[in-house]
Amino acid sequence: MTKLAMPSASGIPLLGSGTYPLMGDECYRTVRMALDLGIRHVDTAQMYSNEKDVGRALRDSGIARSELFVVTKVDPGNVESARFATTVARSVEDLGSAPDLLLIHWPPAEAEFDAVLDRLMAEHQKGNARAIGVSNFSPAMMRHAQKRCGGAIVNNQVEFHPLLDQSAVLATARELNIAVSAYSPLARGAALKPSAIASIASRIGRPASEVVLRWILQQGVIAIPMTTKRDNLLSNIRALDFVLSDEDMATISALGTRQGRTINPSWMAGRWEP
Repeated sequence: MTKLAMPSASGIPLLGSGTYPLMGDECYRTVRMALDLGIRHVDTAQMYSNEKDVGRALRDSGIARSELFVVTKVDPGNVESARFATTVARSVEDLGSAPDLLLIHWPPAEAEFDAVLDRLMAEHQKGNARAIGVSNFSPAMMRHAQKRCGGAIVNNQVEFHPLLDQSAVLATARELNIAVSAYSPLARGAALKPSAIASIASRIGRPASEVVLRWILQQGVIAIPMTTKRDNLLSNIRALDFVLSDEDMATISALGTRQGRTINPSWMAGRWEP
């Protein structure tokens, strides 16, 4: 097993390649580049409209499917009973095989919450997902989902970076044996700007992006940054090659607030907190 394929405690490779908002040939080329450089974890979603492009890149890579870890997510518009199974089957077809991990992309409405979790479990039982999880779930939602699914939830994918305090999510996930994955790990560039991070980066001779990614990975959180640039991807990979001191970790953690979200859709108002 190569370093890049090293899994977290959950078995999910610690460093992946995000694909939002890529589509078409750009998505195909980016996934192929990531795979060529050793990445084995690829993240997509129905909402991204690029599952066919990802599937084509996976097939054309020549890498055995057993060496890859593929994640996709059910679109909020597809969680209703009439669409859930049909659209998951389409995702399996577009990707070329069942995903290693199928997530509910956004928390469903409270009235449908349990029914949607039951549909997710049904796809797992049918073999349309090797494992299942959730995304953008609060601690309370995670507890409910894990209980409803009998402990089958293995992952919660959330916005996670130094500017956003996700300590409650991380603590609950650890308690429930759920891995946390970080989307938008650089906060769309905003996480590179604090002087505290710049100072650490200068002192240890690493780019700020590597420092931020290292802070995430060192907590056992899976990172799925997206980049179309080879040099940036190589830099992301180098985040696996060093360790931050406890003091530096604490300094970076102190930057986070509950108001630090870069992705905060209106329908989640009042639903983020425990």
